[in-house]
Amino acid sequence: MKKLLAVVVAVALVAVGVVGTLAFQRAFEPSVKLSSTSIQEQLTNASELATAKLEYRGLVRYENGEIDFINKKGFTMVYDAEIRAGVDLSQASVDVNGHTITVRLPAAQLLGVEIDPDSLEFYDSTFALFNWENKQDTAEALKAAHSDAEGKVNQTDMLTQADEQARTLVENLLRPFTQGERAYTLSIVAA
Repeated sequence: MKKLLAVVVAVALVAVGVVGTLAFQRAFEPSVKLSSTSIQEQLTNASELATAKLEYRGLVRYENGEIDFINKKGFTMVYDAEIRAGVDLSQASVDVNGHTITVRLPAAQLLGVEIDPDSLEFYDSTFALFNWENKQDTAEALKAAHSDAEGKVNQTDMLTQADEQARTLVENLLRPFTQGERAYTLSIVAA
């Protein structure tokens, strides 16, 4: 009888120890409070996020004047450009309702076109007898190159790709909160 009582007491002590350890861990477990403000702050810190990039080699023709050899001059310019598109995450809105996180992302937009000045190459130059000053010619050709590169954004579905990449980034950023036993449900809405 004493042996049986000793076994029961030992089992009871082990059970109390296990329950006590679990209670102790839960009491000192860090409490993570998820709020729309904390998520909004993280997204704002990322701010203007380039999520798609295109390396482009373009060609533009510049001409000035009307009469060949008298006042009509021109050239063809080859250039390299880097086009960036993305999402301004500071414009995103976040709502946490219960265990549901809703993120409204703004539409992707063109963030910038940078033309590499070291890549400029000029061909097929024609000169004019009475229109020989070329101070503004290169500047005008660079403006045409900038417009040409911007036109490639729509042809390559770059904005769609930037939207998808921004969505993936937000999903990955919030992944720790969407997994586990107290997981949140994430809903990302395009604005």
